[in-house]
Amino acid sequence: MTPTTATAPAASTPQTSPSTPGLDDRVTRALVGAAVGDALGGPVEGWTPEQIAERHGGRVTGIVGPWYGEDWRTARPIAPYHKGDGHVTDDTLMTHALIRVYEKVRDHLDAYAVADHLVPDLLSPRWIPELEAEALPLQRIFLAEKWIVARLHYGHMDPREAGAGNIVNCGAAMYMAPVGLVNAGHPEAAYAEALEVAAPHQSSYGREAAGVFAAAVAAAC
Repeated sequence: MTPTTATAPAASTPQTSPSTPGLDDRVTRALVGAAVGDALGGPVEGWTPEQIAERHGGRVTGIVGPWYGEDWRTARPIAPYHKGDGHVTDDTLMTHALIRVYEKVRDHLDAYAVADHLVPDLLSPRWIPELEAEALPLQRIFLAEKWIVARLHYGHMDPREAGAGNIVNCGAAMYMAPVGLVNAGHPEAAYAEALEVAAPHQSSYGREAAGVFAAAVAAAC
């Protein structure tokens, strides 16, 4: 009997299913999905599940109108916004602003890019759906986001330290999806870059949340 030598099977090239979207499509779907979720959740933000069920006759499963109906402009003076009817909120406004910064810089970002590019963008007139008018994004974003402009544009703070002292909340995490998408497949890099981008905005676990969220997006994409 003639001995035979076992041969390793030929390496196979991973096959991509025709139904598997490419990176461009996944990026688009992530951003569109975020905006849709923002528009769906905006009208009920801040209300308890019980209040939402009472107001809408159950769970919200589609586009609904403002919580206060036609009185949305005056019922809550601190937030005279048309939240509902498919309007995106400041979450999407900030996400789009960060995308424009990436489009301009064409590279990875750091805290200084926020000062040099994001702040001027927030001071440039744009259509604001919830105000139903062209206005500065600064006039719509929440207090925790206004902090970025106050500290960098008016306070001339070091961008790497400007987030200290701000409200610690989800404000930075809400617009970190682009950081994860730019670092698709590299969650560690996304985490590190998000901490840099969030430095002028947040500290403590607010900044950490931005890093973790960006890493999750990078891993999922």
